[in-house]
Amino acid sequence: MKRRAFIKLGGQVTIAGTVLTQLSACSSDDDDVRPPNNIDSLDDLDDLGYQGAAPFVHGTASGDPLQDRVILWTRITNDGSIQAASIPVAYRVATDPALKNIVTQGRAIATAQSDFTVKVDPKNLQPNTTYYYAFEALGYRSPIGRTRTIPQADLPASEVDRVRLAVVSCSNYGFGYFNGYANIAKQADISAVIHLGDYIYEYPEGFYRDNDLKEERPLEPKSEIISLEDYRRRYACYRTDVDLQECHRQHPFIAVWDDHEIADNSWKGGAGFHTESKGSYIERKMSAVRAYHEWMPIRDDSSNELDSQLRIYRRFEFGKLFDLNMLDTRIFGREKLDAKASNEPERQLLGLEQENWLYLKMLEGKRRQATWQILGQQVILAPFKGTFATNSGDIWNGYASARTRLLNFIEENNISNTVVLTGDYHASFAFDIAKNPFEASSYNPLTGKGSLAVEFVCPALTSSPFPETAGVELNPHQKFNNQTERGYMLLDITEQAFQCEWYYTDTLKKRDDSVKFAKSLLTETQTNHLIDGSQSRPLTNVAALSDANKSMAVKKSAVLSGA
Repeated sequence: MKRRAFIKLGGQVTIAGTVLTQLSACSSDDDDVRPPNNIDSLDDLDDLGYQGAAPFVHGTASGDPLQDRVILWTRITNDGSIQAASIPVAYRVATDPALKNIVTQGRAIATAQSDFTVKVDPKNLQPNTTYYYAFEALGYRSPIGRTRTIPQADLPASEVDRVRLAVVSCSNYGFGYFNGYANIAKQADISAVIHLGDYIYEYPEGFYRDNDLKEERPLEPKSEIISLEDYRRRYACYRTDVDLQECHRQHPFIAVWDDHEIADNSWKGGAGFHTESKGSYIERKMSAVRAYHEWMPIRDDSSNELDSQLRIYRRFEFGKLFDLNMLDTRIFGREKLDAKASNEPERQLLGLEQENWLYLKMLEGKRRQATWQILGQQVILAPFKGTFATNSGDIWNGYASARTRLLNFIEENNISNTVVLTGDYHASFAFDIAKNPFEASSYNPLTGKGSLAVEFVCPALTSSPFPETAGVELNPHQKFNNQTERGYMLLDITEQAFQCEWYYTDTLKKRDDSVKFAKSLLTETQTNHLIDGSQSRPLTNVAALSDANKSMAVKKSAVLSGA
């Protein structure tokens, strides 16, 4: 049975004197969610009067792993039978999937103010360790999730076992099934999933989607999302997808936003598709940002500054093997798109605050002798010739002075082994990054002389591609070009080499977790130059956590009840 048949939460519920519109679950293929068979009465589940199906409709997730802690997320879905402004939630973390060897536990409160989402940040975990976790609320236990901390910052690169990361972007629900997520979920040796943005799309139903899948993949709400409630409902829709849920359940995410988490072609002061008739852009942006922090397993900024929730740029130190600097090239500091102004000397993409932060972090990385400096960001950094790339200004081409400042900084400070991960473009590319790769005197495409860094561009997970004239004949520094297929990248990182592999899904029309290996490129340490590689290892077909761990218990455990 299609999951779209299982639940539709209609109507309204009054909570603390406020009328809240209930979220509607969206479609996915899965079995119906039903109360377990071993209970005599739904009234026995809890003392809050919950009458509905299991409340963990949107699954569990983890993210932003550090050496000693990691964000754990869930949401309590109310069917309207609970007349309460808050719902207590218990959690526990263990070293085994049976949750017997408990290392920490506690309680949290799901509130109407946060859309009944819950985020906890259990501390005092061990570095580079796999953990398992679950939540309990309203008499039910959530699916068991798996997560992992990262190596301690001072661990030498030679002592860090190879790290594998999956990289995704541009996951449009309406364009088809999330088969890339399904395949990533089965790769047990992945340490984390990097999402480079466009986790959701804001468009109305029927716009920029596969209309053949309208019945199977309907959007909620149907309109373009503008209000806080709209954004919450759209996240709720996406998070009913069973493959997205499973990917979150198996791996921690490290995510940043792009433009569609707010509106098409967003920048710090507006968006291409936002007009006055849609109300205040600033109010819309802050509603989108609030919903993002509610629904994503991201660590919130603890400062009290007014724009603290806009600062999602942050760094992760995977021992001395690499630093991962996650950047926001879209919302925080970007000036309005204007291709004609691309060479203005003070033009900002990152914004001065984030740009200076990046320089300081890269210098820190060099001082602590991290082998690789990784920049996770949204738009193509390498100088790039192509119809869309040249005319739109919606990549670093449109902010050429900002790119020059960054490349000058890398060159002047001799920061080798910089690797750029890029989303947004709905295509697979790879580049040597040189200041002027189009002049033979500045860059040699055979040897890589003149290259200061390398860049891997991620395909869309599902979003439609827009092929353009962007081949090697125009771009001698381009080492890979696939503008039609969709899927994900797999990174294999060691002290000696940084390798990227592209995997493509066979179809988006139906659930199918198979993928095909397409290309491997690597850069050896200190070369800043891409060469052909081979597949690092065969893909697996067995997830670390079994499907049995998805089952939802009814009887509350004594441990959690006393937490």
